Amino acid sequence: MSAELAVEDAWVTLGGTPVLRGLSLGVASGTRSALVGPSGAGKTTLLRAVAGLTRLDAGTVRLGGRVMDGTPAHTRGVAVVFQEPRLLPHLDVAENVALPLRASGTSKRERRQRADELLGEVGLGALARRPVAGLSGGEQQRVALARALCADPQLLLLDEPLAALDPNRRDELRALLVALQQERRVTMLVVTHDRAEAAELGDRVALLMDGRIVQEGEPRALFERPASVAAARFLGMSNLIASTVRDGRAVVGGVPFDCPGPDGPATLAIRPEHVRLGGDGPLRATVLEAVYTGTAVRVLLSAAGALELTVTVPTDVAPRAGEVVRVDLPPRSLWRIPGEADPS
Repeated sequence: MSAELAVEDAWVTLGGTPVLRGLSLGVASGTRSALVGPSGAGKTTLLRAVAGLTRLDAGTVRLGGRVMDGTPAHTRGVAVVFQEPRLLPHLDVAENVALPLRASGTSKRERRQRADELLGEVGLGALARRPVAGLSGGEQQRVALARALCADPQLLLLDEPLAALDPNRRDELRALLVALQQERRVTMLVVTHDRAEAAELGDRVALLMDGRIVQEGEPRALFERPASVAAARFLGMSNLIASTVRDGRAVVGGVPFDCPGPDGPATLAIRPEHVRLGGDGPLRATVLEAVYTGTAVRVLLSAAGALELTVTVPTDVAPRAGEVVRVDLPPRSLWRIPGEADPS
Protein backbone atom coordinates (compact mmCIF):
# COMPACT_ATOMS: atom_id res chain seq x y z
CA MET A 1 0.00 0.00 0.00
CA SER A 2 1.32 3.46 -0.92
CA ALA A 3 2.12 5.71 2.02
CA GLU A 4 3.16 8.79 0.07
CA LEU A 5 2.71 11.98 2.09
CA ALA A 6 1.61 15.17 0.35
CA VAL A 7 1.07 18.47 2.14
CA GLU A 8 -0.48 21.06 -0.16
CA ASP A 9 -0.66 24.83 0.48
CA ALA A 10 -0.91 24.44 4.27
CA TRP A 11 -1.74 27.47 6.41
CA VAL A 12 -1.81 27.57 10.21
CA THR A 13 -2.18 30.65 12.42
CA LEU A 14 -1.55 30.36 16.16
CA GLY A 15 -2.31 33.23 18.54
CA GLY A 16 -2.83 35.57 15.62
CA THR A 17 0.59 34.79 14.13
CA PRO A 18 0.92 32.87 10.84
CA VAL A 19 3.12 29.83 11.51
CA LEU A 20 2.68 27.88 8.26
CA ARG A 21 2.37 30.08 5.17
CA GLY A 22 1.21 28.13 2.13
CA LEU A 23 3.61 25.28 2.81
CA SER A 24 3.81 22.34 0.41
CA LEU A 25 5.87 19.19 0.98
CA GLY A 26 6.01 15.66 -0.40
CA VAL A 27 7.56 12.49 1.00
CA ALA A 28 7.69 9.47 -1.30
CA SER A 29 6.30 6.19 0.00
CA GLY A 30 8.84 4.06 1.87
CA THR A 31 11.51 6.78 2.08
CA ARG A 32 13.12 8.91 4.79
CA SER A 33 12.85 12.69 4.65
CA ALA A 34 14.19 15.24 7.09
CA LEU A 35 12.70 18.66 7.75
CA VAL A 36 15.29 21.11 9.06
CA GLY A 37 15.04 24.74 10.04
CA PRO A 38 15.65 27.27 12.79
CA SER A 39 13.61 27.43 15.98
CA GLY A 40 10.20 28.98 15.38
CA ALA A 41 10.16 28.17 11.67
CA GLY A 42 7.05 25.96 12.00
CA LYS A 43 8.58 22.47 12.02
CA THR A 44 6.64 21.04 14.97
CA THR A 45 3.43 22.74 13.83
CA LEU A 46 3.72 21.00 10.46
CA LEU A 47 4.33 17.65 12.12
CA ARG A 48 1.32 18.11 14.38
CA ALA A 49 -0.85 19.11 11.42
CA VAL A 50 0.16 15.97 9.51
CA ALA A 51 -0.60 13.84 12.57
CA GLY A 52 -4.02 15.46 13.01
CA LEU A 53 -3.10 17.14 16.30
CA THR A 54 -3.26 20.69 14.90
CA ARG A 55 -5.97 21.80 12.50
CA LEU A 56 -5.08 23.46 9.21
CA ASP A 57 -6.71 26.82 8.52
CA ALA A 58 -6.34 26.05 4.82
CA GLY A 59 -4.65 23.45 2.66
CA THR A 60 -4.70 19.67 2.51
CA VAL A 61 -2.81 16.69 3.89
CA ARG A 62 -2.90 13.46 1.85
CA LEU A 63 -1.52 10.07 2.84
CA GLY A 64 -1.44 7.37 0.20
CA GLY A 65 -3.65 9.60 -1.94
CA ARG A 66 -6.34 9.77 0.76
CA VAL A 67 -7.35 13.23 1.97
CA MET A 68 -6.84 13.47 5.73
CA ASP A 69 -8.95 16.59 6.30
CA GLY A 70 -11.28 15.85 9.20
CA THR A 71 -9.81 12.39 9.81
CA PRO A 72 -9.18 11.82 13.55
CA ALA A 73 -5.55 11.45 14.58
CA HIS A 74 -5.97 7.87 15.80
CA THR A 75 -7.35 6.64 12.44
CA ARG A 76 -4.80 8.29 10.12
CA GLY A 77 -2.24 5.49 10.18
CA VAL A 78 0.31 7.95 11.55
CA ALA A 79 2.55 7.45 14.60
CA VAL A 80 4.55 10.19 16.31
CA VAL A 81 7.72 10.03 18.42
CA PHE A 82 8.16 13.30 20.29
CA GLN A 83 11.34 14.70 21.81
CA GLU A 84 9.91 13.80 25.23
CA PRO A 85 9.04 10.06 25.19
CA ARG A 86 5.81 10.55 27.21
CA LEU A 87 5.85 7.06 28.73
CA LEU A 88 3.27 6.07 31.36
CA PRO A 89 5.07 5.55 34.69
CA HIS A 90 2.53 3.07 36.12
CA LEU A 91 3.12 0.61 33.25
CA ASP A 92 6.24 -1.46 32.64
CA VAL A 93 8.29 -1.18 29.46
CA ALA A 94 6.39 -3.83 27.47
CA GLU A 95 3.01 -2.45 28.54
CA ASN A 96 4.01 0.99 27.29
CA VAL A 97 5.04 -0.47 23.94
CA ALA A 98 1.77 -2.39 23.59
CA LEU A 99 -0.48 0.60 24.30
CA PRO A 100 -1.57 1.09 20.65
CA LEU A 101 -2.99 -2.46 20.62
CA ARG A 102 -5.26 -2.04 23.65
CA ALA A 103 -8.09 -0.42 21.74
CA SER A 104 -7.97 -3.02 18.94
CA GLY A 105 -9.20 -5.92 21.05
CA THR A 106 -5.87 -7.73 20.90
CA SER A 107 -5.44 -10.21 23.73
CA LYS A 108 -3.00 -9.48 26.54
CA ARG A 109 -0.86 -12.44 25.49
CA GLU A 110 -0.65 -11.20 21.90
CA ARG A 111 0.13 -7.67 23.08
CA ARG A 112 2.99 -8.95 25.22
CA GLN A 113 4.35 -11.05 22.36
CA ARG A 114 4.25 -8.12 19.95
CA ALA A 115 5.87 -5.80 22.50
CA ASP A 116 8.64 -8.31 23.18
CA GLU A 117 9.36 -8.61 19.45
CA LEU A 118 9.62 -4.85 19.02
CA LEU A 119 11.76 -4.41 22.11
CA GLY A 120 14.12 -6.98 20.66
CA GLU A 121 14.31 -4.95 17.45
CA VAL A 122 15.28 -1.78 19.33
CA GLY A 123 17.78 -3.60 21.54
CA LEU A 124 15.78 -3.59 24.78
CA GLY A 125 14.54 -7.17 24.93
CA ALA A 126 16.00 -7.71 28.39
CA LEU A 127 14.12 -4.72 29.84
CA ALA A 128 10.56 -5.71 28.92
CA ARG A 129 9.36 -6.15 32.51
CA ARG A 130 11.27 -3.21 33.95
CA PRO A 131 9.51 -0.04 35.20
CA VAL A 132 10.11 2.87 32.84
CA ALA A 133 11.22 5.20 35.65
CA GLY A 134 14.65 3.58 35.83
CA LEU A 135 15.45 3.88 32.12
CA SER A 136 18.04 6.23 30.67
CA GLY A 137 17.01 8.92 28.19
CA GLY A 138 18.20 6.83 25.27
CA GLU A 139 16.34 3.76 26.51
CA GLN A 140 13.14 5.75 26.99
CA GLN A 141 13.38 7.06 23.43
CA ARG A 142 13.82 3.50 22.13
CA VAL A 143 10.70 2.45 24.04
CA ALA A 144 8.80 5.35 22.47
CA LEU A 145 10.02 4.25 19.03
CA ALA A 146 8.92 0.65 19.64
CA ARG A 147 5.53 1.92 20.80
CA ALA A 148 5.13 3.97 17.62
CA LEU A 149 5.96 0.95 15.45
CA CYS A 150 3.56 -1.29 17.39
CA ALA A 151 0.60 0.06 15.44
CA ASP A 152 2.28 -0.67 12.06
CA PRO A 153 1.89 2.94 10.91
CA GLN A 154 1.95 3.99 7.27
CA LEU A 155 3.81 7.13 8.28
CA LEU A 156 6.28 7.59 11.15
CA LEU A 157 6.86 11.16 12.36
CA LEU A 158 9.76 12.01 14.66
CA ASP A 159 10.04 15.40 16.37
CA GLU A 160 13.64 16.13 17.44
CA PRO A 161 14.07 12.48 18.53
CA LEU A 162 17.79 12.82 19.28
CA ALA A 163 17.92 16.30 20.83
CA ALA A 164 17.91 15.25 24.49
CA LEU A 165 20.52 12.50 24.15
CA ASP A 166 24.26 12.56 24.77
CA PRO A 167 26.49 12.21 21.66
CA ASN A 168 27.08 8.45 21.97
CA ARG A 169 23.40 7.62 22.52
CA ARG A 170 22.49 9.99 19.70
CA ASP A 171 24.73 8.13 17.26
CA GLU A 172 23.30 4.76 18.34
CA LEU A 173 19.67 5.85 17.94
CA ARG A 174 20.39 7.54 14.61
CA ALA A 175 21.80 4.28 13.25
CA LEU A 176 18.84 2.35 14.66
CA LEU A 177 16.31 4.68 13.02
CA VAL A 178 17.95 4.27 9.62
CA ALA A 179 18.16 0.47 9.98
CA LEU A 180 14.53 0.09 11.09
CA GLN A 181 13.22 2.32 8.30
CA GLN A 182 15.20 0.43 5.66
CA GLU A 183 13.98 -2.91 7.00
CA ARG A 184 10.32 -1.94 7.34
CA ARG A 185 10.12 0.53 4.43
CA VAL A 186 7.86 2.74 6.51
CA THR A 187 7.53 6.31 5.25
CA MET A 188 9.42 8.50 7.72
CA LEU A 189 9.59 12.26 8.29
CA VAL A 190 12.09 13.57 10.86
CA VAL A 191 11.91 17.11 12.22
CA THR A 192 15.17 18.59 13.51
CA HIS A 193 17.10 21.84 13.91
CA ASP A 194 20.41 19.96 13.56
CA ARG A 195 21.89 20.23 10.07
CA ALA A 196 24.13 17.17 10.34
CA GLU A 197 21.30 15.09 11.78
CA ALA A 198 19.06 16.04 8.85
CA ALA A 199 21.72 15.05 6.32
CA GLU A 200 22.35 11.70 8.02
CA LEU A 201 18.70 10.75 8.52
CA GLY A 202 17.09 11.95 5.30
CA ASP A 203 17.19 10.52 1.79
CA ARG A 204 15.93 14.02 1.04
CA VAL A 205 16.05 17.17 3.16
CA ALA A 206 13.63 20.09 3.13
CA LEU A 207 14.61 23.47 4.57
CA LEU A 208 11.78 25.28 6.37
CA MET A 209 12.13 28.98 7.10
CA ASP A 210 9.43 31.42 8.17
CA GLY A 211 6.63 28.92 7.58
CA ARG A 212 7.62 27.95 4.03
CA ILE A 213 9.75 25.31 2.37
CA VAL A 214 12.49 27.39 0.77
CA GLN A 215 14.53 24.51 -0.69
CA GLU A 216 14.51 20.72 -0.81
CA GLY A 217 16.52 17.97 -2.40
CA GLU A 218 19.17 15.36 -1.76
CA PRO A 219 21.32 16.31 1.25
CA ARG A 220 24.54 17.00 -0.66
CA ALA A 221 22.83 19.17 -3.26
CA LEU A 222 21.03 21.14 -0.55
CA PHE A 223 24.16 21.76 1.54
CA GLU A 224 26.45 22.61 -1.37
CA ARG A 225 24.00 24.50 -3.60
CA PRO A 226 21.89 26.75 -1.32
CA ALA A 227 19.11 28.67 -3.05
CA SER A 228 19.59 31.89 -1.06
CA VAL A 229 21.96 33.68 1.29
CA ALA A 230 19.63 32.95 4.22
CA ALA A 231 19.63 29.25 3.35
CA ALA A 232 23.41 29.24 2.97
CA ARG A 233 23.92 30.79 6.39
CA PHE A 234 21.60 28.33 8.12
CA LEU A 235 23.19 25.38 6.34
CA GLY A 236 26.65 26.33 7.59
CA MET A 237 28.08 27.83 4.40
CA SER A 238 29.88 30.62 6.23
CA ASN A 239 31.99 31.81 3.28
CA LEU A 240 29.76 34.26 1.41
CA ILE A 241 31.70 36.48 -0.97
CA ALA A 242 30.50 39.56 -2.83
CA SER A 243 32.03 39.67 -6.30
CA THR A 244 31.41 40.58 -9.92
CA VAL A 245 31.36 38.08 -12.77
CA ARG A 246 32.84 39.04 -16.13
CA ASP A 247 33.39 36.62 -18.99
CA GLY A 248 32.94 33.57 -16.76
CA ARG A 249 35.41 34.77 -14.12
CA ALA A 250 34.88 36.28 -10.66
CA VAL A 251 37.51 38.20 -8.71
CA VAL A 252 37.99 37.03 -5.11
CA GLY A 253 40.68 38.65 -2.98
CA GLY A 254 42.18 40.20 -6.10
CA VAL A 255 42.44 36.83 -7.88
CA PRO A 256 40.15 35.67 -10.73
CA PHE A 257 38.40 32.30 -10.36
CA ASP A 258 36.23 30.40 -12.83
CA CYS A 259 32.56 31.22 -12.27
CA PRO A 260 30.07 30.34 -15.02
CA GLY A 261 26.92 32.36 -15.48
CA PRO A 262 25.84 35.80 -16.67
CA ASP A 263 27.98 38.87 -16.10
CA GLY A 264 27.15 41.10 -13.17
CA PRO A 265 27.24 41.35 -9.36
CA ALA A 266 27.14 37.99 -7.60
CA THR A 267 27.31 36.30 -4.22
CA LEU A 268 29.64 33.33 -4.23
CA ALA A 269 29.58 30.62 -1.58
CA ILE A 270 31.90 27.79 -0.61
CA ARG A 271 31.77 25.46 2.35
CA PRO A 272 34.69 25.68 4.85
CA GLU A 273 35.67 22.06 4.25
CA HIS A 274 35.99 22.66 0.49
CA VAL A 275 38.53 25.50 0.65
CA ARG A 276 42.01 24.14 -0.10
CA LEU A 277 45.17 25.29 1.69
CA GLY A 278 48.76 24.90 0.51
CA GLY A 279 50.20 23.84 -2.80
CA ASP A 280 50.19 26.46 -5.54
CA GLY A 281 46.83 28.02 -4.63
CA PRO A 282 46.51 31.42 -6.36
CA LEU A 283 45.28 33.33 -3.30
CA ARG A 284 47.56 34.43 -0.44
CA ALA A 285 46.05 34.81 3.03
CA THR A 286 47.15 35.31 6.62
CA VAL A 287 45.95 32.98 9.37
CA LEU A 288 44.10 35.05 11.99
CA GLU A 289 43.27 32.11 14.25
CA ALA A 290 43.27 28.32 14.30
CA VAL A 291 40.80 26.68 16.68
CA TYR A 292 40.85 22.97 17.52
CA THR A 293 37.26 21.63 17.48
CA GLY A 294 37.89 18.09 18.70
CA THR A 295 37.89 16.42 15.28
CA ALA A 296 39.43 19.11 13.05
CA VAL A 297 40.81 22.65 13.10
CA ARG A 298 38.75 25.69 12.11
CA VAL A 299 41.00 28.30 10.49
CA LEU A 300 40.09 31.96 9.96
CA LEU A 301 41.95 33.61 7.08
CA SER A 302 42.37 37.22 5.97
CA ALA A 303 43.15 37.99 2.33
CA ALA A 304 43.31 41.05 0.09
CA GLY A 305 40.27 43.25 -0.24
CA ALA A 306 39.09 42.74 3.36
CA LEU A 307 38.19 39.15 2.44
CA GLU A 308 37.84 36.71 5.32
CA LEU A 309 37.44 32.97 4.81
CA THR A 310 36.75 30.12 7.21
CA VAL A 311 38.43 26.81 6.45
CA THR A 312 38.12 23.40 8.12
CA VAL A 313 41.23 21.22 7.89
CA PRO A 314 42.55 18.02 9.49
CA THR A 315 44.55 18.50 12.66
CA ASP A 316 47.80 17.23 11.14
CA VAL A 317 47.95 19.92 8.43
CA ALA A 318 46.58 22.90 10.35
CA PRO A 319 48.58 26.14 10.07
CA ARG A 320 49.36 28.40 13.01
CA ALA A 321 48.10 31.92 13.66
CA GLY A 322 50.24 34.45 11.81
CA GLU A 323 51.31 32.13 9.01
CA VAL A 324 50.84 33.14 5.38
CA VAL A 325 49.25 30.35 3.35
CA ARG A 326 48.22 29.63 -0.21
CA VAL A 327 44.50 29.20 -0.82
CA ASP A 328 42.50 27.69 -3.65
CA LEU A 329 38.75 27.79 -4.24
CA PRO A 330 38.03 24.76 -6.48
CA PRO A 331 35.59 25.74 -9.25
CA ARG A 332 33.48 22.62 -8.66
CA SER A 333 32.90 23.77 -5.05
CA LEU A 334 32.42 27.50 -5.68
CA TRP A 335 28.70 28.15 -5.94
CA ARG A 336 27.01 31.27 -7.29
CA ILE A 337 23.81 31.79 -5.31
CA PRO A 338 20.97 32.34 -7.81
CA GLY A 339 19.66 35.90 -7.97
CA GLU A 340 21.75 37.09 -5.01
CA ALA A 341 24.11 40.01 -5.60
CA ASP A 342 25.02 40.96 -2.02
CA PRO A 343 25.47 38.67 1.01
CA SER A 344 24.87 41.45 3.54
